[in-house]
Amino acid sequence: MKKQFLLICAGCCVTASVFSQSLFTYGSYEVSKDEFLAAYSKNQAAGENKEQALKEYLQLYAAFKQKVAAAKELKLDTASQLKYDIMNFRNRLEGDFVPDMKEIFVRTGYKKNTAVMDEMLYLYADSAAYSTSKHAWPVEKEIIFTVGNTAIKGSDWLAFAKNYKLNKNAYKGESNSDLLEKFTHNTVLNYYRSHLEEYNTDFKYQLQEFKEGNLLFEVMGKKVWDRSANDETALKQFYEANKEKFAWGESAEVILINAKSYAYADYALENMKKGMDWKQIAEQSEGMIQGDSARYELTQLPIKQGTAITEGAFMEIVKHTMDNGASFIRVIKVYPAKMYRTFDEARSMVINKYQEQLEENWMKELLAKYPVKINSTVFQSLLK
Repeated sequence: MKKQFLLICAGCCVTASVFSQSLFTYGSYEVSKDEFLAAYSKNQAAGENKEQALKEYLQLYAAFKQKVAAAKELKLDTASQLKYDIMNFRNRLEGDFVPDMKEIFVRTGYKKNTAVMDEMLYLYADSAAYSTSKHAWPVEKEIIFTVGNTAIKGSDWLAFAKNYKLNKNAYKGESNSDLLEKFTHNTVLNYYRSHLEEYNTDFKYQLQEFKEGNLLFEVMGKKVWDRSANDETALKQFYEANKEKFAWGESAEVILINAKSYAYADYALENMKKGMDWKQIAEQSEGMIQGDSARYELTQLPIKQGTAITEGAFMEIVKHTMDNGASFIRVIKVYPAKMYRTFDEARSMVINKYQEQLEENWMKELLAKYPVKINSTVFQSLLK
C-alpha cells in the first residue's frame, strides 16, 4: 500500500496555492495539517523515530478517510439513526465548549443597530402579540442586530415576543425590556452553538471524529463484516481454496482447568486423579474453578516450555503471571502438526481471513478511486 503514496512537491498535479494549504489529498478531497495533527496527537503515542511514526499514521489516516469518502458516496451519512446519534453527541459535547455570554457576544461579532430604537420594538411587540388580525408592522423589515454573518430582523423579534407572551407556561409578566434581552441572548447563543465548529477547532475535530467513526463502522459493515458473516457459500469456497492457512500446529485434546489460586488448582488436580469428574469439581467450587474440554494447539496450553506431553497424563500446575490464578491440563489425545481443521473448527479463522481479503480488495479499489498525494513541504514541516 505504501507504494501507492506519492510524495510530491507543492504545485504538482494541483495548483500550489490550493495544495500548500493541505497535508494530503485523496481524490478531490483534502486533509489539512491541523486536522491531521489533531488526530495524530490524540491517537499516536510518542516514539523515537518521529518521521517513521508520522508516515505510518498518515498511511492509516488516509485509508480511514478513503473509507469515509466511500461511506458518504453510499449516502450512509443520510441515515436517520446516524443523524440522531450525531445530534445527541453534539448536544452533550457543546456544554464543554460554550463560554460565558460576554465572550460569546465578542466572538460572534454581535452588533446592535442603533438606528432602531428599543421603544419601537417594545411597542410593536405588544401589538403583534395581541392583535387579532394580520398586520405588516413597521419594524418587521428593520435589522435590529447582526450576529456572525446573520442579520436579525424585527420580524424575528415580533415572532418571539408573540409566541412567548401567548405561552402561559413561559410568560410570567416580564417586561418587554427583559424579553428583548432574553431574545437577544437566546438568538446569539443559538447562533454560536450552531456554528461552534467555526469558533473552536477542538470541538470541530471531536465532532468530526464521532461522525466519521460512525460512518467507518457503517461502511465496514456493508463492505466487509456483514458480507463475511452472512455469505456461507463464499466462506466455504474461501476455506476450500485456502485450507493450508487453517492447518493445526501440534495440538492436543485436553481437559483445561483454570483456578483462582494455586490451592484450588491443586485441589482440582488431586480430586481428578482420584477419579472425580472435572465438571462436578467446577460446579461445586462456587466459581473458583473453571474447566473446558476441547482441542488446542500446544502453544495455547499452560505447559512449561520443553515439557513432553503424553496421552492420559496430568501436567504440572502452572501459576499465572498476571494474577494469583493457576492452571493445568489433562491430556486426552495428541495430534501431529499440519492436520487441516474442518470448516466448523476453522470457522472463526475463516471469517477473519476472509474479512482481511475483502478489505484488501476494497482498499485497492479505494486507492484507485481516491489516489493519495502528499505535500512533501507540509509533511517536512511536521518534523520540526
